[in-house]
Amino acid sequence: MGDVLRQRGIEEGRYGAGILFLPDKSLVHRGDWEGFHSTFKVSPDRNTAVTVVCNVDSPDNFRAANQLMEIWSK
Repeated sequence: MGDVLRQRGIEEGRYGAGILFLPDKSLVHRGDWEGFHSTFKVSPDRNTAVTVVCNVDSPDNFRAANQLMEIWSK
């Protein structure tokens, strides 16, 4: 399971039913489908959620979702 998470740039967390539960208690769902890459993230307090969808070959959508979460959670 750790290798699956590391391939997605996540060093720690638990995974089940398509959802990653990270150590900071945030929830993340990532996906790729025919040229589209997405990340959906919910804040630890469950008050904020962001979604990033890209249609480029090498997006850093997880990092973008984290940056947006920082902006919207302030």
